[in-house]
Amino acid sequence: MLELLNNETLSTIFDVVLLLSVIGLWILWWRQVQQRKGIETMLSEASNQLQEATQMLNEALYQIQELQRDKVADSDRQKASEERPELQAKARFKEKVVEKVSHTSAEESQPTANISQVSKMLRLQREGIEPEQIAEKLNMPLAQVKLMLMLQSSPKL
Repeated sequence: MLELLNNETLSTIFDVVLLLSVIGLWILWWRQVQQRKGIETMLSEASNQLQEATQMLNEALYQIQELQRDKVADSDRQKASEERPELQAKARFKEKVVEKVSHTSAEESQPTANISQVSKMLRLQREGIEPEQIAEKLNMPLAQVKLMLMLQSSPKL
């Protein structure tokens, strides 16, 4: 009778251990699935931010190329006006038109506002505010805020 009781007890204990290990494995699998979903979400967000930063960099490169073209055109215009005095009046007229157009576009773009935003970003960062909150306060894309903070914090060569 004692042997039968021991066998039944051992069998019950074995069944309970087996059941607990199956439950433990299921919980472990569920946690890994949740962790994987979190990682996929973070990767998706990082990908979106990288795309925004790439788009901003492409726009910056385009603007740099436009400025270089304008500089070359200005120097060509200046050379042409120096070579032929009769073209000086036309060149001055064109310069006035370009000045008016650039003045209005400069008012629209407001580069001082950009400098002001960078200084606001840096001040908020010094105050310990996270980039996400800075982007929200300044109504700017998060990728742009992170890029500007990274550029400002990088060591100068």
